[in-house]
Amino acid sequence: MRHASYVDLFYGEKNMKTLHKLSAGAVTLMSVLMISPANAVEFGMFGDVNYLDSDATDATNAFSIGPLDLYAMQSIDDKTRAFIEIVFENDGESFVLDIERLWIKRALTDDVNVGMGRFHTPLGYWNTNFHHGALLQDTISRPGFLDYEDGVSAILPLHYVGLEVDGSIEMSAGELDYAVYVGNGPSYDTSAGPGGGEIDINNVADPNRAKSPGFRVTYTSDAYPVQIGVFGMLNDMGESGAGVNYGRTLVEQSIFGLDFKYAGEHFDAIGEYYNLKNDDKVGSAGSHTGTAYYLQFGYHLTNVIKPVYRYESLEFDDADAYFNILGTMQETRHVFALRYDLSDTNALKFEISKSDPKTGDSVMQYGLQWAFMLL
Repeated sequence: MRHASYVDLFYGEKNMKTLHKLSAGAVTLMSVLMISPANAVEFGMFGDVNYLDSDATDATNAFSIGPLDLYAMQSIDDKTRAFIEIVFENDGESFVLDIERLWIKRALTDDVNVGMGRFHTPLGYWNTNFHHGALLQDTISRPGFLDYEDGVSAILPLHYVGLEVDGSIEMSAGELDYAVYVGNGPSYDTSAGPGGGEIDINNVADPNRAKSPGFRVTYTSDAYPVQIGVFGMLNDMGESGAGVNYGRTLVEQSIFGLDFKYAGEHFDAIGEYYNLKNDDKVGSAGSHTGTAYYLQFGYHLTNVIKPVYRYESLEFDDADAYFNILGTMQETRHVFALRYDLSDTNALKFEISKSDPKTGDSVMQYGLQWAFMLL
């Protein structure tokens, strides 16, 4: 069993119909919740339980319940479908309810779809394919700089609310997939101080009215198990704190990058590179460029046992206004993981990571996770 099938069945746009067929016979409850015999609301859930320890001075070893990810999908008619994903997140003290995705899409042609709602921003491979279900990814952790907006290492708006057009084009030697989108721009409450808040993707408002356009184009080869992608996004980060400066543009930002995936019979690799150009519009810091990337390699020792290694890096100029607003720390990180698939629907993961910040001491972290899904 190769766990990549989770991505294909649940999150791959081209394979949503496969998920429909799989879930339709999985839960008897669906028969009670049908809109019509042909349009059942289909439900699923991801969950995980963890044990984490660290040698950081303020860390404690503890068991914890991870996010509870509930999703539902329905084909409203023969061309339109809707999707909602609700996550109960553990913030360390209590569980907080977040609507992570909520969208409706319609097929204009066999190759073109248009949708509106809250989506995962199609920046790179990881955020496009590995969503809030921990079972989907080989490691316990995400790359640090790809933390969600409320994460301590977050540097990117990984969700957006807006309009998206996506589809695919068959080519003689492969397939070209694309997504083009525009949404509310991100903002930040600077009154919270550096690192005191989180990137706000603005579900119901847009402080400076500037919209954020972006795209991702991927090519998948028919001859080789390779996928290559390019992506980009433009942001005017606004001030979301109350006061006379509300809506003022803090930083004009451009994000461009590359990603790839190789999936051989036993060996696989994924990687992403980001270039962030940030232009300070409030102070005198000027324009600076930061870079972030990761490389991850995995090898199937058997069908159910897979060791994984990942290297991450985040670098930027200390004067960069954007990273100063977020309170971001430059660092590199090594991650070693071992995944053991108990079945198609649950897996054990062991992980050891070493973080090396530009300033301060290295931190070792150890983790055990039991992740699962229900259909």
